[in-house]
Amino acid sequence: MLDLIADCYFGLERPERGIEVLEAIVTTWPENSSAWAKLGARRLQKGNTTGAAEAFENILSFQPNSVMALTTLYIASPYDWNSRYAKRLRKLLAKGKVSQHEKRNILSALGKISSAEGRTNVAFSYFKAAKDETPGRYNADAVTAHVAGQCQHFDPSHLPHIECDTNIAKPVFIVGPPRSGTTLVENMLKAHKGVSTIGESPALMQVQSTFRDHRSQEITQHQDEALPSDQHQGKDWHWCRNTSPEQAMAGRKAYLAYHQHQHGTPKPEVIINKLPQNHFEMGFARMILPDARFVFMMRHPLDVGLSLLCTNFHDGHFYSKKLAWIGHYIRASYESLDDYIPKLGSRLRLQSYRQLVEDPEPQMKALLKHVGLEWDPNCLTPQNSKGLVKTASMLQVRKGLNTSGLGKWKQFETQLEPLIDSLGGWDWIKEWEARDAAL
Repeated sequence: MLDLIADCYFGLERPERGIEVLEAIVTTWPENSSAWAKLGARRLQKGNTTGAAEAFENILSFQPNSVMALTTLYIASPYDWNSRYAKRLRKLLAKGKVSQHEKRNILSALGKISSAEGRTNVAFSYFKAAKDETPGRYNADAVTAHVAGQCQHFDPSHLPHIECDTNIAKPVFIVGPPRSGTTLVENMLKAHKGVSTIGESPALMQVQSTFRDHRSQEITQHQDEALPSDQHQGKDWHWCRNTSPEQAMAGRKAYLAYHQHQHGTPKPEVIINKLPQNHFEMGFARMILPDARFVFMMRHPLDVGLSLLCTNFHDGHFYSKKLAWIGHYIRASYESLDDYIPKLGSRLRLQSYRQLVEDPEPQMKALLKHVGLEWDPNCLTPQNSKGLVKTASMLQVRKGLNTSGLGKWKQFETQLEPLIDSLGGWDWIKEWEARDAAL
C-alpha cells in the first residue's frame, strides 16, 4: 500500500513526498531490497547521488552479488577498476551464472569503468560485447523506405485547414537522434514558469498509428482495387492528400487529450513532448497540430554515435547495436530533416548542442522566442529542476551547462571507423560541422 502511495506522489509530480514514503518503507523493513532499489533509482532521478549510493550499498550489505545494485551504484558513485565492486562484477561475469540482461549490465558497467580510466580499446570491447547481448535487429530498409515515402508524399499544401484554439498550451516537440541533447533542452525549457512537459511520451506515434490504420482501412474498403501501384506503395502516407478537416481535428483532439493532466498553476503556455524519435513524424504533427513548434537538436554525429553505442538502453533502439546501423540511422534522420526544413518553415528550429553549451544565453533567448515565450534566466540552470529526470541523461543534466559532452569521440576515432564510413566518410562529417557552425 505504501509503495502504491509513493507511486501516486510520483505520478502527481510530487517526488519529494514520494521519496519520503519510500524512506518510510525501508526504515520499517530494512531488508526490503526492492524498496531500496526503487528509492535509489528515484534519488538518482532527483539528482541525489549520495543518497542513491547509500541505497544501493544497503542492498549490497545483504545481497553482495546483486548485479542491479553493483551496476547502478557505479552510476551514482563511480568506482575504479581495482575496487572491490569492479572485481565482483568481473568475477560474476567469469562464472557465467547471470541472466542475459545482467550480463549486458555488467559488460556495460565494465566498459564505463575502463573508459573513465582511459583504456579505450578495453572499454570499446566491453561496449560491443554488451550490445551483442542485446536482443533485436535494426530494419534499415524500413527506415530508408519511410524517409523516401516522406520525401515523395508529404506536401503541406495538400493538408486540411483546421482552426486552433488559442486558449490551450502550445505543443512543442523536441526531437533529433537520441543522445543529441534533447533532455538538456527539455529541462532548460522546463525551468520556465510557462512550460510543462509530458516527457518522452509516445502520444504522437500512437495517434498517428491509429489514424494511419483507420485511413488504410478506408482505402481498402473503397478504392484498393482501383489504386495504381505507386499509390499502393504510399498507402501509409495517404493521409497527406485525402484527410478531411474533421478527421484532422479528431486526430488533434486525440493528441491533446495527453495534455489534459498538465494543468499546472499557473496554466502552462507551452507543453513539451520530448520523444527524440518524433523527428520522423513531424509531418503528421504539422497536420493535426498546425500551431506546434519543433526543435531539432544537432549534436556532432560522432559524439551521438559513440554515446548510442555506450548507452545500455532498456529496450528498443535496435540500431544502436552496431556502428554501421547507427550511421545509417543518423544519416536517415538528417535526410528526413532536410526534407522537412522547407516544408515546415518557421515552425522548425535547428538547435546546435555545441552552441547551446558554449554560449547558452543568446541560444536560449532565441529558443524561447521560437516557442513564443519571454526570457527567463532560470532556463540557464536546469540542474535546479525540482522534478525527476528519467532518461539516460539524468546525471548530465544535474551537472548544469558544461562542455564535457563535446568531442568525446576523438579518443575513440580509430574504433569508430565503421561509423565514419556508414555516415558517408569525412566529407559528410565535415559538411555537418560546417552546417552546425553556420547556425
